[in-house]
Amino acid sequence: MSIEKILRESRSLVLDTSVLLGYFMNEELSIISLLDKYIFNEDSLLTLYGHNLLMTEIYYILCRVKGISEAENVINTVEKIINIVDESWLFKKAGQIKCKYPIALSDCFSISLGLFQNCPIFFLEERELSRDVIQKLTRDFNCKIYIVS
Repeated sequence: MSIEKILRESRSLVLDTSVLLGYFMNEELSIISLLDKYIFNEDSLLTLYGHNLLMTEIYYILCRVKGISEAENVINTVEKIINIVDESWLFKKAGQIKCKYPIALSDCFSISLGLFQNCPIFFLEERELSRDVIQKLTRDFNCKIYIVS
């Protein structure tokens, strides 16, 4: 299934930290135009979900790279478009994922959130989330993980 078809047909979505940072740091990603078309506009029908670990990562990475003022600006923007789900709803499933797979804790929370909301989760390619790991996660947890670029 194409990423555009997923965006067109989904009503909710989880974007991992790397995707959001790529968007807000103006990286050369092919997904940017699709994010603008389907998410980051006033007519969007998609509901974005996130968690506080994701917000923490966005904040500290932007703070290191662009300074505290830019980090504050982006967080203020993100808070207006993402529905934050409290970790108390996510921690057990995130812990089960982390117990079984050596992936970043924040990624475990993003996957847990995607399961909780029954929606796709978009990640940029990363070493920890190899094709093999994604296939196993999909088999074991019935999650909908997509690697975007």
